Amino acid sequence: MTNLVEPSIYAFVAAILVWAAATDLKERRIPNIQPLLVCALFGLLAFWQWGSGTSAMSAFVYPLITGILIFGLCLVLYAIGHMGGGDVKLIGAVALVAGPTLSLSFVLFVTIAGGFVALGSLVHSYVNSASPTVSQVKVPYGVAIMAGGVWVCLQKIWLS
Repeated sequence: MTNLVEPSIYAFVAAILVWAAATDLKERRIPNIQPLLVCALFGLLAFWQWGSGTSAMSAFVYPLITGILIFGLCLVLYAIGHMGGGDVKLIGAVALVAGPTLSLSFVLFVTIAGGFVALGSLVHSYVNSASPTVSQVKVPYGVAIMAGGVWVCLQKIWLS
C-alpha cells in the first residue's frame, strides 16, 4: 500500500502556509497558531518516520538542530528590526519540516521570493501613497515564506 501519511502531512503544512500568507497580506501579522500547527505537524511526521524505521537522529535530532539554527539566525534579524516575530517563528517551523537536506534551498528560495515581495510592496506603497518612504513600507514576508515552504512540501512529496 502506498504511504499517504507523509504526503498528507506535507499538504496540511502547505495549506497552513497559504493561510499564513493570506493572514499576513490582510493583517500584516502571522498569528502564533500557524507556526505552532506547523511544529505539531513536524512532530507527527517525525514520529511517523521514526515508527517506519527512520533513525531518531534523522527523524528528530537533525531537523531540530536545523530549525533551531535557522530560528536563531532569524531572531538576530528580528532583534535589529529587519524581520517580524511571526515571520521568524514561521521560518523556524518550516525549517523543521525542511530538515537539513532542504533548509539551505528553502532559505534561498524565501530570500529571493522576499525580494520580489518587498519590491511589490514598495511599488504598491508608492502608487497608493502621497509620499511613501522605505521605512513606512511593511512587507508581508509570510508570502515569501509560503512560497518557499510550499516548494519544500512539493519536494518532500516528490521524494516520499
